[in-house]
Amino acid sequence: MKYIHGQQENVLSFEKPIREIFQQAGKEIPDELVELFNNNIYRIIVNDMDNDIEKKISIYLDDSIKNELEKLFIKETEAIRSVMATCLRSDNLHVLMSNGCSLYAGSRAINKNEDSGCKKILEESKLENAPGLNSILQELTELKPEAALDRLYEIKMYCENVLKNENATEEINGVIEKYKEAFINEFVLTIDYSKNHLHKLFIKRLMSRSAKLNRVNVFTLNYDLLIEKSTEELGVPINNGFSGFHYRTFNPSMYHQDYHYNISDGKRAYAKSLNLYKLHGSLSWKFDHTKPPYGITEIQYDFSQRINFVPECIIYPVQSKKKHSLDLPYSEMFRQFVESINKSNSTLIIMGYSFGDEHINDLITNALTNPSLNLVIFSYMDENDPNLSEYQKRLHARCKEDSRITIFYGSTLGDFGCIVRYLIPYADVNEFESIIFDTLRTLKGDSKT
Repeated sequence: MKYIHGQQENVLSFEKPIREIFQQAGKEIPDELVELFNNNIYRIIVNDMDNDIEKKISIYLDDSIKNELEKLFIKETEAIRSVMATCLRSDNLHVLMSNGCSLYAGSRAINKNEDSGCKKILEESKLENAPGLNSILQELTELKPEAALDRLYEIKMYCENVLKNENATEEINGVIEKYKEAFINEFVLTIDYSKNHLHKLFIKRLMSRSAKLNRVNVFTLNYDLLIEKSTEELGVPINNGFSGFHYRTFNPSMYHQDYHYNISDGKRAYAKSLNLYKLHGSLSWKFDHTKPPYGITEIQYDFSQRINFVPECIIYPVQSKKKHSLDLPYSEMFRQFVESINKSNSTLIIMGYSFGDEHINDLITNALTNPSLNLVIFSYMDENDPNLSEYQKRLHARCKEDSRITIFYGSTLGDFGCIVRYLIPYADVNEFESIIFDTLRTLKGDSKT
């Protein structure tokens, strides 16, 4: 496990203390199992091991050993929590979340080439009015969903502008609509909204910031409603850009609305809240041109029912989404993103994002010209992963020269569950614990440290 902070690479290795834990328990384990425990310590303490690992270590593992491993992990990651505690106290704190943060709840990784409903749509599609294109459709089955959908749009433009064949255009448009519906069913509607415990914990961490600090801005590339559901269950006010009760319409001025309570002595206490920006749209958005000024309304989502329509207001994962992001209301969302991360004394925390979106990467690059911006990245892929994007490789190289960039990477430090359970503390928790410890020591009359 590695991370780069302050231009320095730090390596977390638990092998020596793991040996000591087993020795103290009167157990001897082979070297290869020490390495296995070291590489999978987080998965072990949260009971998220795959079957092969569990079979290999089960005879060595009991509750007392697991408790000692958790204490070890907490101790060795203290420096990371210290870094994140400082981030939580930034005047302007922003979070960018993507699909990796929703995987635990049932979302699926989009950019993978595997058997899926999307692939089946292409295998079964035949263009009767442009049979010469059918072989190309079959070739698309070997592409990842993003690339395949982008090629479908190219075929549509070819039928429309080159062949000038209205029937073929209508046919390929039908394939695109089926593909988009399969995409939503395959990668988004698989979420189990009863499994939102990590989102709730993460929101609690964010809400532990001092009320004197500016409101946290959460930017997400996801379409799902895990954040909305979690904040409502926690009673946390959220500004998502919509106002109204029966007819909710998109109005960006809502992002500047504060909540406060009138106290009996006449003073006001401002309530903590979040700003939520859904940069690629949402399952709950719908076009309605009778709802000015942006013609977007928000519908109530029944979490006990699966929706039976193709969402209208989302930017699908195509290479041309940079162009789509210039349309309303997305342009307003991106404008707010740019404005926020360019504020002085800002921290941008990125998690669950593979840096595959060119338009987002451009905005991050531009934001790094802000000398007071700190960028913190939690990446599931390490620096040797063959799927690591070229942009992220450049960030890895730059962070060794730019102390403002911190990168935690790998399947442990980049895991959303690990991040919210062990790596992001409640704000000022270290100071709080220190005060409690010093108070107890004073009461006991013990001057020793």
